[in-house]
Amino acid sequence: MRNIFFLIILLLSSICSKAQIVRPFIGFSSYLQWDFEKSSYVGLNSGVEIKVNRYFLPELEFSYFLGTLKEESLVNDQYQKVVSYSRSASSLNFSFCPKIAIGNKEDGSNFLAILPRYTFSKIEAKGNYAELNSDNSITEKHELQNDSQHSIGLGLGYDIGLSDENTSSLSLILYYNRVNLGKTVNELENSNEFKIKTSGVLGAGINYYFGFKRKWNKTK
Repeated sequence: MRNIFFLIILLLSSICSKAQIVRPFIGFSSYLQWDFEKSSYVGLNSGVEIKVNRYFLPELEFSYFLGTLKEESLVNDQYQKVVSYSRSASSLNFSFCPKIAIGNKEDGSNFLAILPRYTFSKIEAKGNYAELNSDNSITEKHELQNDSQHSIGLGLGYDIGLSDENTSSLSLILYYNRVNLGKTVNELENSNEFKIKTSGVLGAGINYYFGFKRKWNKTK
């Protein structure tokens, strides 16, 4: 699926580069979820923005989320660690966003973007469970859980034009993300005692949009 997606990006960019109907973009994001290390997980993304008109700029996006959860443990009466449990989660996501641009004058100035988002995700959770036995030997279990999900999220962005000569821009985005990594983590075999919250999370990100078309100069 990844190769097909990037092939579509290259094809659309090649066809539409003269008219700058399509703008490829790349980006980075981070999402707050307290059960993860540093209370967050990260995302990398790329995709294309397709111009229908200056107010409607739908996007196709491919992204990857990755995070490691805080290690869990249990101790006995002698404060000796008898159980340790480390887990991680990742997801491969394909999103469609009917992006709405407010105040877009197409002159390199800034505008506000409303970003409703439908996402299909393939999620993978991994767990490493270690238990200390009465004879001081250690029993280890390596767990793997896969799931697929559909979700609806929302973003609010501010697009900053970078040049008077082309359509390159930088977009600062606040996300409400409902890709539910926690649900898959909780399905791991030994997660019953270490459940995590599975509600939507807030995040922030930045996208860079590649502009190739030189803008029309009224003075010429």
